[in-house]
This record gives sequence, structure tokens and C-alpha cells, in this order.
Amino acid sequence: MVGIKATNGVVVAGEKRLGYGHFILSRKAKKVYLLDNRIAIGAAWLYADSQALTALVETVKRRHELIAKSKLSVKGIVKLVSRILYSNKLIPYMTELIIAGVDENGPQLYVLDALGGVSEEKYAAVGSGSTTAIGLIEDSYRDDLSVEKAVELTVESIKVAVKRDALSGDGIDVVVITTDKAWEEYYPL
Repeated sequence: MVGIKATNGVVVAGEKRLGYGHFILSRKAKKVYLLDNRIAIGAAWLYADSQALTALVETVKRRHELIAKSKLSVKGIVKLVSRILYSNKLIPYMTELIIAGVDENGPQLYVLDALGGVSEEKYAAVGSGSTTAIGLIEDSYRDDLSVEKAVELTVESIKVAVKRDALSGDGIDVVVITTDKAWEEYYPL
């Protein structure tokens, strides 16, 4: 899972392979979710926990919007997820998350650990191939990166990680969010 903050948006991407030990369970796993046209969540580690947590966040987000009649900010979603993770610290969701989005405060990217620890970053990589992917990102990242270049760097970093990580592969799902719109793309390997 990789996330990159650009000058005019954010990019979050993940590969599609779902492995368990030395067994490939699926080649079509979805690990990046577009919550709405402003916020994306990318999740690594245990797939079931990632799915359950994402569904819970979507439900709580919708409930807030119905009651408060206002949208949560990107940082608001991050705080919500952090509190959910921390409140479950005795039996934690075994997941690492990248939450990114664009709101009135501009592009933002956060990394959350399984216990709710939060770090705001310009770029991040989590999951089994993260140590390989982050090397390429650190070497190529610039503060003036456009969304188009961020997509290229994100895809390339995952391709590099897939070459070295047997638990990763089978295509790349990319979510792009700019100030104007949000969309999903698929890149075959």
C-alpha cells in the first residue's frame, strides 16, 4: 500500500494479491477504498479486519453526516478511525492504514497503526512490500509533484515491491483525489 501527497491532490494505491502464509487466497482483493469524492482509505495486513474497519468507518461517517448535516474533514475521519483503533487496543484490528484526502485544508495524507497512532506524511508505504517501495519513493519524491507524476511514482513503487515480495502482485488499484474530482484506476502487472 502506497500513498503520496501531491500539490493538487493525493494518490493511494494497493496491489491486489491476498496471501495467507504461503498460499494465495485471491488475486482480486480490494485494498483501497474511496469513501466519497474527498477521502480514501488504503489498508494492509489482515484483510477481514481492514474490511470490517472500513465498513464501520463508512457507517459512522454517514451517521455523522445525517445528524450533523455536515461532512467530516479528512482530519476528522482520521481522528475517528484513530479512536476506533485505540478503543479496541485489547483486541486490535490487525491493520495498517493510509488515509488521504482533499478538503478545505488542501491535500492531506496520514498513516495509522493498529492501535490508533497517527502520523501526517508527504508519502507513505505500509504492508509486506513497504520497505522496497519506500526506497524508490524517497529517492524520487519532490514537494512540487503533480497528481499525474504522483500516480506514476505510486504505480512504479508498487511494481518494484511486487518484484521482491511474493505476497504482493496481480494488479494495482489506484485512487486519485484532486480538488475537483475523485476516480479509481486499475493497472495490470
